[in-house]
Amino acid sequence: MTSVKAQKIHSIHVLRGLAIIMIVFSHSLGVFKNSGLIANSYLFSFLNLFAFNFTTFFVLIAGFLFQHLTYKFDTKTYYLSKFKTVVCPYISVSIFCFFFFHYQYLSGLPFYSSTETSMVSAIVKMMLTGTALLPLWFMPMIIIIYLMGPRLYSWSKKSLIIAGLICMFWVVMFTKPDFTKPLLNLLHYGPVYLTGMMIKQNYEKIMKAVKDNLILVMFFFCLCLFIPYAYRYVSYFGVENLYYDTLQKIVLFILALYFLDSINHKTNEGKVYKFFSYMANISFPVYFIHEIVILLLEQQVIASPFGDIIKTGNGELAALGAISFLISTLLISVLIANLIKFIFKDKAKFLIGGSR
Repeated sequence: MTSVKAQKIHSIHVLRGLAIIMIVFSHSLGVFKNSGLIANSYLFSFLNLFAFNFTTFFVLIAGFLFQHLTYKFDTKTYYLSKFKTVVCPYISVSIFCFFFFHYQYLSGLPFYSSTETSMVSAIVKMMLTGTALLPLWFMPMIIIIYLMGPRLYSWSKKSLIIAGLICMFWVVMFTKPDFTKPLLNLLHYGPVYLTGMMIKQNYEKIMKAVKDNLILVMFFFCLCLFIPYAYRYVSYFGVENLYYDTLQKIVLFILALYFLDSINHKTNEGKVYKFFSYMANISFPVYFIHEIVILLLEQQVIASPFGDIIKTGNGELAALGAISFLISTLLISVLIANLIKFIFKDKAKFLIGGSR
């Protein structure tokens, strides 16, 4: 299970494609807002729980690849790259949202005021908290992590196994905070990033440990999934104050790396690999675009004769509707991303993020 530094890690590439699909699916499930769905439908509840927080995969992948590419780390090049491919598209998508979703609110405010909420202060607050659009909460937090690049680089030269294990314990105790609080999200996802670095640094050891204890690791994953699922239906389970969702995704990530490890050692030409590879290549643009598409599709459905489906209490129907939203959103998002790339060529990365 050796890894050549400059070589593309196919398993990580596939998991990036899987992660963006599951993030879009999670937001598609969120379209169906009947408060009784989770309580009344075991299927919808399971899908809701399993699809939730695949952002953890993105953070783990970012940490994993940072560790993988430390051999060519250069501070100036690193910062310039992140500014072009992360900060610039964040600004451009936010500006679009200000005009498209927040114009009425912003236009009703004074341009600037030192005593009350103004257009300037409202925009600054939305930029600092990532609240212009639901998925953008992630951006201020990950930008702070990227700013810590030189410090993380120095840590990458040290053994991270103990730090990674502590981080996995930490994310259970320090629950995922409100998405509007980037500094608290940093305290939750920063350790996840470090865990990703640790997994890459100790990749062969971890893969061997999983191979030797596969049943135990799978049982642990199922336990992390079952406990939060069960206490949705049990009045007192004794573990309500612990947070399993992020740990669950970390363990799933490690299991996925194990089962996908074989594709790192062969030429991958299959249709399934090509699909996930393509989704991985376009994952960042889709991340920026998909929620806009979901909101527009939701508006169209509400205005149609099928509008009541959004309020359905039938879990199976809501799950089927979410899958329909997922497929439609992915197709439209990919189409828009390719159209923007066709029009703006290499400049598209400044607008919607870079395609790999």
